[in-house]
Amino acid sequence: MNEVKYTTTHEWIEVTDNEGVVGITERVQLIYGDIIFVDLPPVNEEFEQDDVISRVEVADGDSFPIHAPITGEIRAINTALEDDPDVINRSPEGDGWICRMSVESSKELDVLMDAKEYDIYEEEEPDEDFMSETDFYDNDEDF
Repeated sequence: MNEVKYTTTHEWIEVTDNEGVVGITERVQLIYGDIIFVDLPPVNEEFEQDDVISRVEVADGDSFPIHAPITGEIRAINTALEDDPDVINRSPEGDGWICRMSVESSKELDVLMDAKEYDIYEEEEPDEDFMSETDFYDNDEDF
């Protein structure tokens, strides 16, 4: 059975065996609006948990980082997003996935939220404080 986990920075990872599919949550897409560009991470690059692996740009010109939910190597990217970034707007938690990563330590998954915990987290987090600009640009120089 596939396990989906969520980060406090609104990424999700669906884990099967030693690999995880990574994307952004529907909530972050709804709050920031139409994503017009996705800067995909380099394949075969290794990242530590919480490193910035990608960046998306929204219609108003702002951009925000995508963080690695786990430590691992980028195994594949969703090249469909290069030709049609609107896929991420239509299906952020499905066809709009960003990359596949190896899972180096399953223990890192323990600090992530399951769907029920994430729903509670979403309800408790006020929209006006949602991912402050400081949070957006933390570790920006790493990507």
